[in-house]
Amino acid sequence: MYTNVMEDLDSKIRELSELDRVSLIRELVLMDAGYQHQYRIGRRAHLGSTERYRGDEAHARSERLGRIIYFLRFRSPAEYATADDVKLCKELAEKLQAKGQWTEIIPI
Repeated sequence: MYTNVMEDLDSKIRELSELDRVSLIRELVLMDAGYQHQYRIGRRAHLGSTERYRGDEAHARSERLGRIIYFLRFRSPAEYATADDVKLCKELAEKLQAKGQWTEIIPI
C-alpha cells in the first residue's frame, strides 16, 4: 500500500529538487501542511472509509516529508530515517552541492 505512495512522493520531491534550497524547503513544508490537513480529516472519518484510508496515506507522507525537511534544514539525517529516506536525501544533497547551496559533504 505505502510503497506506491512513497514512490509518488519521491517523484514529486525530485521534481522540486531543481529549486534552490530555501525554496525547496518552503515547498516541502507547504506540501506537508496539506498532508497533515488531509490526515486530520481522515482521523475523524469512520474506519474502513475512503477518507480514513486517504488520511492514513497522508500521515505516512507527512512523516516522510518531515524526515526529508529535517535533513535539508540541519544537514543530518533524522533519527528515524529509513534507507529510502537516506538515499533520497543523498540525491538532494548532491544536486544542491552542484548548485553551490550545500557547503559540506554529508557521509550518508
